[in-house]
Amino acid sequence: MANLRDLRKRRKSAASTKKITRTMELVASSKLQKAQTAAAASRPYAEGLRDLVSGLASGQPKGSAAHPLMAKRETKTVAIVLCCSDRGLCGSFNANLVNLALKHADKWKAKGVQVEFISVGKKGASTLTFFGFKPIISHVKVAGSPTFPQAEKIAQELMDRFLALKVDLIEVVYARFISTTRQVPDTYVMLPAGAGDEAQVKPSKGGQPDFFYEPEPEELLAALIPQTVRTAFFSALLQTSAAEHAARRIAMKNASDAAGDMVKFITRDYNRGRQGKITQEIAEIVGAVEAMA
Repeated sequence: MANLRDLRKRRKSAASTKKITRTMELVASSKLQKAQTAAAASRPYAEGLRDLVSGLASGQPKGSAAHPLMAKRETKTVAIVLCCSDRGLCGSFNANLVNLALKHADKWKAKGVQVEFISVGKKGASTLTFFGFKPIISHVKVAGSPTFPQAEKIAQELMDRFLALKVDLIEVVYARFISTTRQVPDTYVMLPAGAGDEAQVKPSKGGQPDFFYEPEPEELLAALIPQTVRTAFFSALLQTSAAEHAARRIAMKNASDAAGDMVKFITRDYNRGRQGKITQEIAEIVGAVEAMA
């Protein structure tokens, strides 16, 4: 058994750790409330706008030109946008996102498609670099509390790469925020716009949605599609931010509970050692008295 001085040091260290993790838990809880509200508010708008654009695209008159951001071409190069956090101490949050991104990369490589990574968040970039997949573009100081101008800038860079034919398809790996205790790594196809949304379009009885266009379909889609891409990406960043704070709150709560248990165990060992030492001293005194009698 460790001596009493070492036990006191260990108990003090565990108590200090508990104070730190408890404070971080409270901070994460405070940030989570704001991030959760923002994520919940953005999701219906982003999904509704995406469904509207998918419906408009599927209901376009025959012979009308498709928007360049909706152009589907042979997939030779895929860009995977990995949304992670800038800070750690959030359990397996970042590891799960990186694993999903690498899994999708392996899937594309098995088809002979070239894959490049673009990271949003310092942890994602460092982990990808560790595994030998250095991102071609890395964005930091965005994930914790994203704003629409930040998301708009990144989304515009991605749209420019797609229009310049540098990539043929762009996937976004993010954390879907479901509840404060459940966050699921997920993906969606960012570009070409509308890819993968066809099944969500609700056709009319005639087989296609019925629309009256004002202004013309090309002009309407030209305004809506870029906005849909930006809004969907911003919603993904907001959900990832809320999921990060939720994961950190859970991780810090678990750390606080573990530190509290450690303090209890060390205190128990300390009391036993102290009691044993007192008993030994009493026995020595009694033995000395008996020897002198």
